[in-house]
This record gives sequence, C-alpha cells and structure tokens, in this order.
Amino acid sequence: MQLSRNATVLANRNREGLMGAAENLEVHTRCTADEDRHDLTHHGDYLHDDIVVYQPGAEPVVGIEAYREFMQAAYVGLPDFHVVLDDQFATDNRVVCRWRISGTHSAHSFGFPATGKYVEFAGVSVWEFEDGKARRGWIYSDLPSIMTQLGSSAS
Repeated sequence: MQLSRNATVLANRNREGLMGAAENLEVHTRCTADEDRHDLTHHGDYLHDDIVVYQPGAEPVVGIEAYREFMQAAYVGLPDFHVVLDDQFATDNRVVCRWRISGTHSAHSFGFPATGKYVEFAGVSVWEFEDGKARRGWIYSDLPSIMTQLGSSAS
C-alpha cells in the first residue's frame, strides 16, 4: 500500500510520538468523511482495535468490529445517513465535535419500526486519542428530538 504524502508525515510523526491536536483533527475529519460515505474499510487507520464507545443508556460498544456493526446498524436504519461536522476542536489527546445526522428512517431503529420519516438530530462526541487513533469515545445524541420526529409521545 502506498501512503499519500500527508499519511506518510502522520505515520512518521506518530512513530516519533509527536501526534498532536492538528493531526488528531485530521484523523477524525477523515473518519467522519468515510462514515458519511458509508465506507468503513479504513476504520483501522482511525480507530484502535480495542476502541470503547460509550452512549448514555446503552451498553458500551467494545472493539473495532463492534463499532463497525454499530455504524452498519445506523446505515440500515437511515439508508441515506448523512453526517455534517458543525464544529470541532482538539487538544493533544482529545477531539470534541458538534455534529448533525440526517436521513430517512427506513428500517427498525431507535426503538421504532420503520416510519419513512426524514429525521435530523444533533449531538456532541468526545474522542480520546492515543498513538494517532481514537481509543475511546463518548457520543451524546439528542434522543428526545429523534423520538419527537419519529412520533413518540414519551419524549
């Protein structure tokens, strides 16, 4: 596999222990762009094999394969899944982002059978980086908004 010049620079800086905020932002931005295209083939470039992702009210997602399954479930529920990064910033070992996800609810997901409704919701994620890859993540989605859009009176 041939690396682009930017990937080579990042790989060299990573080996030297110099990964920092700008590089972590780049990794996060690339990972999000791939997820927006429904392309999970490069997750190994962005995520540790033993990544752990936490969400309120859910069991942690443990491991890169489990995270891929989590994303695949999102694509099944919202086949036209689209994510936009509204804002992001980083430190040497953290990336924090504010995002919006949209799509048509076409299969059972979010605890609802398919509704055919277009949904859009926002959230914030915090990602902890180690050696140039995300090691842990915390995802906070606007679940009341999702429930309202899908027709729940329990929101």
